[in-house]
Amino acid sequence: MTTKKVALVTGAGKRLGKAIAKGLADQGYALGLHYNSSVGGAKELHDEIHASGGQAVLLQKDLSQPELAGELIEETGRALGGPVSVLVNSASAFNTDSLSDLTMESWKFLMDVNAAAPVFLMQAFANQEPGPDGGAIVNILDTQMASASPERFSYFCGKFALDGATRLAAFELGPKGIRVNAVAPGLVLPSDQTQENFDSRQKLTPMGPGLGPDDIVAAVQYLIDARQVSGHTLVVDAGQRLMGFGNSPIG
Repeated sequence: MTTKKVALVTGAGKRLGKAIAKGLADQGYALGLHYNSSVGGAKELHDEIHASGGQAVLLQKDLSQPELAGELIEETGRALGGPVSVLVNSASAFNTDSLSDLTMESWKFLMDVNAAAPVFLMQAFANQEPGPDGGAIVNILDTQMASASPERFSYFCGKFALDGATRLAAFELGPKGIRVNAVAPGLVLPSDQTQENFDSRQKLTPMGPGLGPDDIVAAVQYLIDARQVSGHTLVVDAGQRLMGFGNSPIG
């Protein structure tokens, strides 16, 4: 008897989360597609998966309310016949602030979305009825953590917290057979710059242009399949982190 492969991807309505979810669907996973406001992208992927014979369910949740985040595990399992065997915490908030101008509101919002929500999702994942091989969690970090800009103070504090939580969770959940790892992407997709500006910055990395969503999808898939890898962060950035603070193409 084969066990259905069920995965939950947060932030699956756009950017890397959408690419990762599509990659898992191509690998035969039934998908819980979480989104907050990106309903159009999430529904587009949902319909694409179903058109190709796959299975997916749309799940809306505001992760700035982290006490509700864990409900996504139960909702995914119930809709798709869980347990959830793969959790990818891809959803992020990118608002900017600095130590001099941050507010309690900006701090709490970014810490809730980027750290607290993934932590409570990991907790719920670990507390569900386990699958035959425990399962795998992959958290999405940021290669710029190696040369973090103080102009994104709360954002990076959230990512630093998630980095630490990845390692602590890997240690605690190892005996349950649950592997917890992370991927730290570099310049993969344009953010608030023009395509021309993005391309010119990508060229400055040691390996030059070419890094794309498929590279992140492959890294996530490797960590899901690597049965003896846990507590590790796989950096996929075309060497960007080697450039040091002040030399980063987007520093």
